[in-house]
Amino acid sequence: MFLVFLMFFGVFLLFPIITTPFLLIPIVYRFRYSRYYLMLFVIGISLIALRYIPYFTDDGAYHFKAAYLYQFYDNIFDWFKNLMSKNIPTEYGYYNFPLFALLLYIFSKTGTYSLISFTVIMIVYFLYTKIIYEIYQKYNISKFLFLLALLTMLAIVNVRFTTSGMRYSLAVSILVYLFYKEIDNGFKLNKSIFYYLVPIFIHSAALIFVVLRFIFPWLKDANFYKKIMVLLSLPIFTLLSPLLQLFNLEYFSFLLEKFDYYQKTEIFIKLFSKSDFINVYLGVLISLLYIFLYHTTFRFQKNLNVKLYFSFVLYICLFTLSVLPFLTILDRFVWFVYPLVAISMILHIAYNKTHIERVQYIRNNYLPFFIVLTLCFIGGVIGNRRFLDFLRLIDFTTMEILTKNVFEYFSDLHHFSLSEVRGR
Repeated sequence: MFLVFLMFFGVFLLFPIITTPFLLIPIVYRFRYSRYYLMLFVIGISLIALRYIPYFTDDGAYHFKAAYLYQFYDNIFDWFKNLMSKNIPTEYGYYNFPLFALLLYIFSKTGTYSLISFTVIMIVYFLYTKIIYEIYQKYNISKFLFLLALLTMLAIVNVRFTTSGMRYSLAVSILVYLFYKEIDNGFKLNKSIFYYLVPIFIHSAALIFVVLRFIFPWLKDANFYKKIMVLLSLPIFTLLSPLLQLFNLEYFSFLLEKFDYYQKTEIFIKLFSKSDFINVYLGVLISLLYIFLYHTTFRFQKNLNVKLYFSFVLYICLFTLSVLPFLTILDRFVWFVYPLVAISMILHIAYNKTHIERVQYIRNNYLPFFIVLTLCFIGGVIGNRRFLDFLRLIDFTTMEILTKNVFEYFSDLHHFSLSEVRGR
């Protein structure tokens, strides 16, 4: 089996993009070293990000500008001091998310900042696929379900925004992975809670969901009044926002300003395409379907830790419905709905399966869960409509994308200059 792996690895080095789909064969059939095949697969689907040159108004251009400015600091302590003192003139307040700023600093002296986009999307893909791979290895689910689940999690990753905006997609993927690992932890408040500082220091919006995780031990019985409280939480917070701003705490004020800004739907609605609307409101439909399935099926789950996960996802869906009037915030929240609901569908089938064929799954009332999982896949595909726009920002032709080897992907990377970004 090691020789087979070496053969795949050798061909991958020569034709990574063409070879990548075939890496699914040893993964699906559980070859030895399948985890290494998965790593190669993730690298293969991420390679194209190395050739990304951001449009001058992309978030990626502003992040690359920050990395460019960071290169002039000789040591990390000097850089960090100036970062937190707000002495570095960047468009974003990176002092509010220092971990992401650190990632920019790490690559700052390379001059080839597409390495940052490549690193981010590779981490996102790896975390999502690792979840499905772990379920596949632990519960021996069918090959069909594994492939559907894997493709769904890949489709959910918005390539255009992950390679450009980076911060939110990275924070979401880390949170989703941490929420999934809570199945082992039982959602206890122990030292694992400190892991949640990572996404907070990458994107401030993560704090909302970390707070929900923090209070979940009190919410976990999921009674009627607590569900209503979460459903109404954002409207109540909106009313209290002016009062909370009186506390005048800098980071807290920053969060409130962002929240107030994103409530102004009329500013952002012009930027939404038809596919964006479909993706968002399909996420709302998926939330409603999940709430229905929770009350008819998931709340009767016999495994307590899995039941707690299902209850937590219920609150995420209710939380999402609470922001229905605010399209921009709603768009951000459905980024959590898609992966968390997809994982729930897979877990339910995995925990309740018997040694039967795929056709029998459908006969045994698993059809609704396959339908919801398929809706998650469709929503991801629709949300990735801008992948074609992303391909226009690649410095390889279609033929070069398919035929270049791994070393050529890493060679002659674009060097960023300040002329490539428009000031705000």
